[in-house]
Amino acid sequence: MNAQPGWPEIAIAVGVYILGIGFLGYWMLLQPDDKAVFRVNIAGAANFALGLAGLLGAYLYRVRNWGAFGFRPTTLKWIAISTALGVVGFGLIFIVEAVYFHFISEANTQADFQAAANGGLAGMLLLLFTSAVLGPIGEELVFRGVVQSALQKYGSWVAVVGSSLMFAAIHGPSVIFVDAFVMGLFFGAMFRLSGSIWPAVTLHVIYNGLNLIYYSTI
Repeated sequence: MNAQPGWPEIAIAVGVYILGIGFLGYWMLLQPDDKAVFRVNIAGAANFALGLAGLLGAYLYRVRNWGAFGFRPTTLKWIAISTALGVVGFGLIFIVEAVYFHFISEANTQADFQAAANGGLAGMLLLLFTSAVLGPIGEELVFRGVVQSALQKYGSWVAVVGSSLMFAAIHGPSVIFVDAFVMGLFFGAMFRLSGSIWPAVTLHVIYNGLNLIYYSTI
């Protein structure tokens, strides 16, 4: 039995995830704009389900060792560090986007999130649950738990950068690609340094949550 995941696990996890995202994207295109809040919350929940399905597929293929996918205990120190880095990353992305939009003009790709964030307290709490908790967990299961773990045999730099590029690519060709790549480096570094997937999940949750709270103010 192989001790570590490899390219077959990447193919399974990412393949399941991309296939599901493709169907989800098609379904979302069929929904009218007045269903924006509904579709963005469904997307967050589906993100979690697809990430979990991809991870389970990779796990069942051959490794069957949760520790090989980053499921190890962590400490309050790493949770505190990841929380702080989530705040830092949130601020950094304002700079990244300012530079990006200085050179490139494009349509707003976050309109659904912004509409949902301005839907009242109940709507905001639901959005935080689906898009700042469920969604990030699903993405981390695939891109850190499977992809980065599998790429680690090529060295930490390849693992962190490679998983970040795949993570960015799934977000599509827009400023969100750049945002996702930059934050993917944060998530990947946290995963590598802590040895556990949970600090990366925490960082991702904090970052997404702060963005959604910010959307509620604009």
